[in-house]
Order: sequence, then structure tokens, then C-alpha cells
Amino acid sequence: MMDHLPDRLDLIAMAEAGRVLRGPIALAGLERLMPALISQEGELQVEMNLGRDPDGTRYLVGTIRGTVQLECQRCLEPMVLPLDLKFRLGLVQNQEAASQLPDRYEALLVTAEPARVADIVTDEVLLALPIVPMHDDRAECRALMNEYQSPDGPQRENPFAVLAELKQKH
Repeated sequence: MMDHLPDRLDLIAMAEAGRVLRGPIALAGLERLMPALISQEGELQVEMNLGRDPDGTRYLVGTIRGTVQLECQRCLEPMVLPLDLKFRLGLVQNQEAASQLPDRYEALLVTAEPARVADIVTDEVLLALPIVPMHDDRAECRALMNEYQSPDGPQRENPFAVLAELKQKH
């Protein structure tokens, strides 16, 4: 077992060897995830088990734990999203092998190039993010909205006041 995550992995060789990898990965290193987050501070704890099933399927099974900060789309304030993700990927080298993969696995296409661990983690986290992030409890958002005070300033004249006057004349 390795207690750190390398930058790149030969997934097929690691699966053949039956390796277990675990360690932290910095959020700042997950470039494709950054546009969805409001803070790149912190890290995620990742565990990856690579092996081979009795039926010969090479797999990558893992967990990702930690928190990310998103912007609530209701109140536009930061919100913390806890992550406790589990994933099961079947390692395949072509589309035909992907179609024959057992249902218990999602396909991960493996090329001759070593895979970037950050890319695998980024893909799994992106799949877990809500489409529209919002605080779970509307009271959190309402408290912020109730504190809102409209700016004090001169009231603008209604641009349709002239139309109202014309309507009254006729």
C-alpha cells in the first residue's frame, strides 16, 4: 500500500499488481474543477484500490472525502459541500471492451500514456457537484436576504408616468 498519491499511474500495471493507494490531493491541483469552486483552499482524501476480478476485469475502486466551497445560487454566498464519494471504474482499452464491462463498473478508457490521478479525481468530483448549488436549508439564505437593505437614494421617476397622464386626458 502506498500512503501518497503519485502524479501519474500506469493503471493496467497497478491493477495487475493489486495496489492500494491513498493520500491527500490539493484542490488547487484540480484545474478543471476550479471554475466551479469559489476557493481552492484545502485538500481531498483519496483512496484507490486497483485489482483484477475473478472474471478478469481490471478495476479501480475508490473513495474521495473532503469538502469544497461553492457559491449558493439562491443567495450568492459561499456554501460548503461535504463530499463522501465512492466510485467503481472498470479499466478498458477500447470501446468494444467498454460495452462488455459488467454493470457494476463505469468504464474508464485507459491509453498507453500513464493516467493523471488529478484527472480521475476531478472527473469524479465534477460528476458529484449539484447542477445548481444551493444551501440545503432555505433559512440560511433567508437570513442573508432579510439583512439586505435597499440603497437609500432619490427615487427615480417612473418612465411610464407620461403614458399614464396621456391615458387620463383621453
